[in-house]
Order: sequence, then C-alpha cells, then structure tokens
Amino acid sequence: MNRAAPFTFDDSLWPLLGVRLTGELSRQEFEAYLDRSTQYLQRGEQHVCIFDLSALWLLSSEQRQRHALWLEKNAALMRRTLLGLAYVITSPTVVLTMSVIFHFRPPPVPYTLVTRLDAARAWAAWHLDEAGLRAQAERVRSQLYEGTFVGTGSGRGPAQLSGPC
Repeated sequence: MNRAAPFTFDDSLWPLLGVRLTGELSRQEFEAYLDRSTQYLQRGEQHVCIFDLSALWLLSSEQRQRHALWLEKNAALMRRTLLGLAYVITSPTVVLTMSVIFHFRPPPVPYTLVTRLDAARAWAAWHLDEAGLRAQAERVRSQLYEGTFVGTGSGRGPAQLSGPC
C-alpha cells in the first residue's frame, strides 16, 4: 500500500505558495522537497510562503543540517523573491525547536510562527499588500475562512493551541 505524499505544494493562489509537510520524510523525500522549493525560488517572482508544519514530525539531525546548507546556498535568491515566510506549527516541541533555531540563524526574510492557518494567511496577505500586490492580497483575504489550506486542500479547520506565537 502506498502512503500519501509527505509534502504538497499549492500555488493556486500564486503569489501565495502553500507547502504542507506531514509525517516523517525519508532522505529521498526530503531532497525532493528541497528540489521543488528551489524550483519555486528560481521562478524569480516575488511571493509569500506558508508552511503548514502542523502534522510534521521533527526532522532528523541530518535533515536539519541539510536544510541549513540549503538555506545558506539559497539565501540571496530567497531575499530577492520571498516577501515572507509563515510557519503554522501546533506542537509546542516544534515551536520551541524552531524558535531556538531562528534565534541563532533567522531566515533571510521576514517570518512568523503561528498556530493557526487563518493567522498565517492574514499575515501573508498583509505582506503581499505591502509589496504592492493588492489584487493578489485581496484574493488571499477572500479565502481566509474557507477552511482549506491555500486554495485547495483537506478542509480541516485551523488547530487551536496556546503558546508563544
């Protein structure tokens, strides 16, 4: 039996890119995820990215190191194309891990850690608006309470969790 893909990319509301990571990624799956992420950056178009990590298990230390190298290699491209990153995280352990990592090595673009998808979408819309992409920001705002990921998706509502976000 094949398992569901551990990551999905949704560009149906471009320049809002939604990325959902679920479960545990194998080495090959993680490399495929990084390759796909690179392809979006190489478009050279300004965009905002929402990462839904609410169903992700912690990355292995090897994957964290590989991700750090990928970030270092792609930092200039990220600064040119990414208007911001919003991370949806519901696990207190993952929130703490990300907060510590970002304290020592923050992303090269504005970012936020939130516990609810609607908060991430509102943040993303604000950044699109600030970049002069008003029509695109309004499209994102019109989808705020649809109960889906970005434009399509599972339909599950946003998780509620109190925490430092």
